[in-house]
Amino acid sequence: MEEKIQELYEGINFLGFNATYNRNNNYVDISKSLFPKVQEFVQWFLEQPFGFETEVYDNLIGILRDCGTAMKEHDNVLMMDALEQGVSGYLEMFLSEEYFKEKEKSCVNEVKG
Repeated sequence: MEEKIQELYEGINFLGFNATYNRNNNYVDISKSLFPKVQEFVQWFLEQPFGFETEVYDNLIGILRDCGTAMKEHDNVLMMDALEQGVSGYLEMFLSEEYFKEKEKSCVNEVKG
């Protein structure tokens, strides 16, 4: 599952970067391709016996509702917020420090190169 979490995390962040950098107003449409992976992650998360407080699970379900509202109303800002600040935050809980260090290192090397 770790690899799937990394892929989804990178996918969400790439879409946000791409939308912002290119001033793309189709964020909702483009993000639809991520939802099978979002759904798989959420289902996995809800089925695990992590023992978090009920609010943690309720918050994730609220984030999914925001995604649904954003799709229905074609609200790019709400969708970006729900994915990048919401779902992404849950994904980060399962990514190691080494993962972030490696990403930072590769970004620094790209800038230097």
